[in-house]
Amino acid sequence: MSGVYGDLPEIIGAMVMAIHPELRWETGPGARSQHRLCVTGGGDPRLRVLAERWRRAAPPPTETWEFAAAREPQPGMLTGTLEGLAQPVDLGLARIAVDWDDRSALAELTVYHPAFTRMSTNDCRLAGRLLVDWLLGEDDVQRWVGALNVARTDPRDSQPAAVVPEFFQAVATRNANPRWTIREAQTSSGHRVIVCTLRPLRWVDHPLLDLHTAVRISYRRTGPDGLPDGDALMGLQNLEADLGALLGSRGELVASETCNGLRILHYYSDSEDQNGRDSFDRFARARKEVQVTHTGDPGWAGVQKFISGT
Repeated sequence: MSGVYGDLPEIIGAMVMAIHPELRWETGPGARSQHRLCVTGGGDPRLRVLAERWRRAAPPPTETWEFAAAREPQPGMLTGTLEGLAQPVDLGLARIAVDWDDRSALAELTVYHPAFTRMSTNDCRLAGRLLVDWLLGEDDVQRWVGALNVARTDPRDSQPAAVVPEFFQAVATRNANPRWTIREAQTSSGHRVIVCTLRPLRWVDHPLLDLHTAVRISYRRTGPDGLPDGDALMGLQNLEADLGALLGSRGELVASETCNGLRILHYYSDSEDQNGRDSFDRFARARKEVQVTHTGDPGWAGVQKFISGT
C-alpha cells in the first residue's frame, strides 16, 4: 500500500455507518494477513450481532486483508503511547489488579496509570478500556471481565499490565468446556426450585443467538415438594429430547428451572432464522402443556441471574 488513502477513510466510515451509526471501525496489522479491518460495536451486544453478520458476509481473507467483528489482542501496543487525551499515556507503565470470582467465573479489573492523576475520569476510563481491549481482545473482555475500574493510586496486588494476559489464558483453559451445574433454592411459599445451568454462560460465545425463547412445560404429577415424580420427570425429559431433535443446531439450551408443576427451558437462537422460531412454535402448538415466549435478547439479559451465579 502507498500510504496515501485519499477519501478512503470517509468512504469506509460512511459504509459502516450505513449498517448502524454507532458501529466503529479501525485497521491494524492482521494475524494471518498484512492488514485487518475491524468493525466493532465496542462491547454492545446489539451491535456485536451486526458486526458478526458483517464479518460472516465478508470475503475470505487474502494475503493483504482479513476481517474481524471485535478488537483482537494487540499486546504490542504496550510499547507505545496513547495520544489524543489530556495527557499522553505510556502504556508500558500501566498496572492492573485482578480480583477473580470463581462462582461467576468473572474478574473485576482495576487499571492504574501514573498519568491518571492529571486526567479526567472519562479520559481515565477510555484509556483503561482501550488498554484492556488491546491486552485481552474485545471478546475476552466480554467473556471474563465483569467490571472494569480505574484508579489514581496504585492498588494493592496490582501487577504489570503485560503479565495479565497469562492469567486469562489459564482461565480460558480451565473453562474451555462449559458444564451443566445444578443448584437448589426455595420459594417464599416453601417450594423447592431446581436450576440447571450451562456454565460458564457467555453470550459472546454465540454472538448470533440473539433471540431468547422461554419454553414453559406444565406437569401434573408432582412429589410432596412440588418437584416432578418419576413418571413426570421422564415425561419432561422426553419432551426436552423431542424439542432438541426438532431444533437440531438451530437453538442452544442454556438453562432450566423446575418448580411446583412448571419447568422453564431457556433457549437462544438466531432471530433471523425464521425456521428456528417456527420450530418452537410448532412444538408448542402440538402440545397443550407447552407454551413458548420469544424475546429479542442479544446480551442474554434473560439469563443474567444464572450468569452472575446469584
